[in-house]
Amino acid sequence: MKKTAKLLISGSEHFADMLYVSGMFVPDAFVVIGIVEDKKTTWHGLFSPLEVDRAKSQTKLDEVHLDSLWHEQAKALGWKPSLAAAAAAFMQNQGINEVLVPADFGLLAAEELRELGFKVTPSPASLFPERAIKSEAEIAQLTLAERLTKESMHAAENFLAACSIDNKQHILFPNNHEQAGEIVTSEAVRAVIETYLISKGAVPSHTIVACGNQSADPHDMGSGPLQANEPIIIDIFPRLVSSGYWGDMTRTYVKGKASADLRKMYQTVYEGQDIGLNMVCAGADTATIHNNITKHFDNQGFKTGMVNGKQGGFFHGTGHGVGLDIHEAPRVSKNGAILEERQVITIEPGLYYADIGGVRLEDLVVVRASGCDNLTQFHRHLEIE
Repeated sequence: MKKTAKLLISGSEHFADMLYVSGMFVPDAFVVIGIVEDKKTTWHGLFSPLEVDRAKSQTKLDEVHLDSLWHEQAKALGWKPSLAAAAAAFMQNQGINEVLVPADFGLLAAEELRELGFKVTPSPASLFPERAIKSEAEIAQLTLAERLTKESMHAAENFLAACSIDNKQHILFPNNHEQAGEIVTSEAVRAVIETYLISKGAVPSHTIVACGNQSADPHDMGSGPLQANEPIIIDIFPRLVSSGYWGDMTRTYVKGKASADLRKMYQTVYEGQDIGLNMVCAGADTATIHNNITKHFDNQGFKTGMVNGKQGGFFHGTGHGVGLDIHEAPRVSKNGAILEERQVITIEPGLYYADIGGVRLEDLVVVRASGCDNLTQFHRHLEIE
């Protein structure tokens, strides 16, 4: 029977498919080959002398091999030394001449394999579509990541609550702080959040603390002084050091008093998020979820389009899958996908206008048969006195 293989050449530190299949963090590129026979895939890893012994005790792969042997075989065949050549030598030994690779597989490696006589086909979809459906063990890791995310949000809330406001509407450090009386910045609040996360074994990544007109750009990290009575979007998405799974949540605050327009915007987003959360269940179409939220925003007078040369309204998707990648399948957007049990997704509608600022609320949920389990379960309130 003809054998085929799936091939990955990458490190696993920053490539989620490689981490998923190998189950271990390796910073440098290595080779993983999945040999498919009789509908069963046996996963082989080719590791350097530096990593091979650790792999024998830590990896999820079925077989672990020292890559030096296959580099020597490739050299004996007269091939240029490379990981692709070592993989080719191994696969040739296994009687394989066709490989399926990820869509983002290296072009140079693909060309090298083709020159060595292999048929290389990029996969039109993920090599691991099963990643979208989480095991209960994975859900436990995501639950832990989200718990730390919530705790860091609580730390940010407490910090802002202890701050004061001066007569120029600046937010000032608390009296008991070493920087008492100085103006609080996005960077200062970010430091509160990220210091907490690091102390608990999670790595923060571009934490958003964006105030005023910066909050009208959904992915502006925020910088400089925070202003009282203006929206402050805080979006926290840390990765667990131990396993690589992510948390993700967003809240919007005002230190002081929100304007009537901002309060209406916040209430509308609050209601929109509830619409989305209440629709999540196995079998739900994500396009319907997204469109219902959009319709609610339109009905409340919050239209989407260009406003004074800038994007305004609700111009991003409602949510995304979370796992070993912070953004992964499925997407909750107008393009649509049918939700399945044990998928883990965000519901994060938002409204953004340059003259008011932005409002976004985000929770992380597990899709269940008749609803969802909310891993965030964190209060939503706008004003911090």
